[in-house]
Amino acid sequence: MVFGIIGILVGMLLPAINKARAASQSVRCKANLRTLGQMIIIYECNNRGWVFPVGAPLVPAGRPTTLGTNVPPHERWPMKIFKFSYPWPPAYDPATYGPVSRDMLYQRMLDFPAEPYTPPVLLCPRDEEPYEAHSYVLNQHLSDNSIKASRHEFGRLTATEVVVAGEKVTTEHDYYMEMRANSNDTESEFDRVVEKYRHGIRLGSNYLYFDSHVDTILPNRAKTGIDPWDLRLTSHGG
Repeated sequence: MVFGIIGILVGMLLPAINKARAASQSVRCKANLRTLGQMIIIYECNNRGWVFPVGAPLVPAGRPTTLGTNVPPHERWPMKIFKFSYPWPPAYDPATYGPVSRDMLYQRMLDFPAEPYTPPVLLCPRDEEPYEAHSYVLNQHLSDNSIKASRHEFGRLTATEVVVAGEKVTTEHDYYMEMRANSNDTESEFDRVVEKYRHGIRLGSNYLYFDSHVDTILPNRAKTGIDPWDLRLTSHGG
C-alpha cells in the first residue's frame, strides 16, 4: 500500500517537475541568445556597424554572401563573432570542402565537424545533439539588405519587432533563416529550418530581436519580424 501511495505521489509530481525543468531550459536558452546579442554588438562596434559577419558580395546581385555551410566550419559566422579556444590547424583539409547533394550533408558534417569551431553558448539546453553543433540561426534578410546597427526603419516595423536570430530544427544543417520558398516551392525556408515550438506548443520558440531583447513567441508572430520588406529573391546560402 505504501508503494502504491508513493507511486501516486510521483505521478502527481512528475508533470510539475517536467514543467519546471522545461521552464528552466527556456530561461537558459534565452540567456544564450542574450549572450549572442551582446557578442553581435561587440562585432558591430569593431566592423563598421555590420550586424553580423558577411562574405564577399555576389555578382551581379551585389548582396553579401553568407557564412554558413557554404564554407568550412572554421570560416563560419560563429568563429567571426565569438572569441574562444579552437584547434588549429583544422583536422580536415579545407581545400576538399565543397557543395554536396542534400543526401550527402550528414556525411560532410562528419568529415568536417563544426563542434570545435562553435561555442557551447550556441546550444539550447532543450536541443539534443543538433546538426552542425548549433541551435541558433541568423536572419538572412538582414544581410541581404546590408542592414547595419544604425538602422531604425524596417519597412513598417521597428527595431523591437525585427528578428535577428531564432532556433533551428535539430536535424537541419543551416546557419540562416529566411521566408523564401525552397527549390520545391512547397514550403518556405522558415518552415524547413526554424524550430517553431521548442519551448511548448503554447509558447513557441525563443528569438533575439534587433534591439537585443529576447522573447518566446509563436511562429506566425516570428514570421512578421523576419522579413519586414517582404522580399522575393533567390536563396544563396545555408
